Amino acid sequence: MSSTPLERFGELHERWFDPWDTARSWYERRKRAVALACLPRPAYPAVVEPACGIGAFTAELAPRCARLAASDGLEVAVRRARQRLAGWPHVSVCRRRLPDGFPPERASADLVVLSEILYYLDTGDLDAVVDAAVRALRGGGELLAVHWRPRADDAARDGDSAHRRLRERSGLEVLVTHCEAEFRAEVLGLR
Repeated sequence: MSSTPLERFGELHERWFDPWDTARSWYERRKRAVALACLPRPAYPAVVEPACGIGAFTAELAPRCARLAASDGLEVAVRRARQRLAGWPHVSVCRRRLPDGFPPERASADLVVLSEILYYLDTGDLDAVVDAAVRALRGGGELLAVHWRPRADDAARDGDSAHRRLRERSGLEVLVTHCEAEFRAEVLGLR
């Protein structure tokens, strides 16, 4: 199966302000809290978060970093994320489409966040995103991946297989794993 077309996400954002109910859903709020609790460090100098959507996770990550570069492939999502994050001057949100638009800076991030994106990517695109994420990490940097475990109808794979491919492709050391029926959160480290 090929990567889920960006237009599919555009359709969802046209129909709903918050297509996954990230602001109100107990599941979404709890998942973010658990994922953030998995991070080994209290703070990170530089964070990269591609595919940030409307910035729900970004807003909760912002207090824990000195600089946060978030991006999304949809202009409507970027606009909504910028509105949500306007009070955080150290956070930038720009439009970048994955996999080609992954932030290009090498060895510039202490943390890369891949949340609810990898299972939408076919193997070629997933590998390209993982490769770019690893290149973006500084020595000692970490990658946080958090995904819903079941397979969505419009996804290329389920969350478990996305995480398995991430671990195989990245060659990073698994530092933290949290797994429950609905989601998996993992922190991998570059040593």
